[in-house]
Amino acid sequence: MFAVVPALATRLSAALGAGWDVATGNQSADRRALPRADVRLGGAALSGTSGPNATLQLRYVVVLCVSSTATAFAQLDEAVTQVIGQLHHWRPAGQQARLQLQGFSEVDFLDQALFGYELAFTLTTTRQGSND
Repeated sequence: MFAVVPALATRLSAALGAGWDVATGNQSADRRALPRADVRLGGAALSGTSGPNATLQLRYVVVLCVSSTATAFAQLDEAVTQVIGQLHHWRPAGQQARLQLQGFSEVDFLDQALFGYELAFTLTTTRQGSND
């Protein structure tokens, strides 16, 4: 589950370019650098069981953050296009399913000078239980 996070960050880092600081929730980082993309495993839910199999729906979250300047909004719009273009319907290595965009919302930062969006993607995976 967590192993997919670095793959998402690497893919986004290449797509967003050198101007973006792309980090994961799994590593120590200075989160003040802007513009920033933060990639995390946002949770998992049991979506069903069948015999010894358990199907999980993993939720990955990408938060894009920019300072609220006029030029940053165009940069944020382009970043949203890149994130969707790179992650929606993409199959990470070793996975049988594809990521699906499941949520898009504005982030309400405490700092009024920041603006951003949260994009949520799901990935379905099956884990094997015991068949003794």
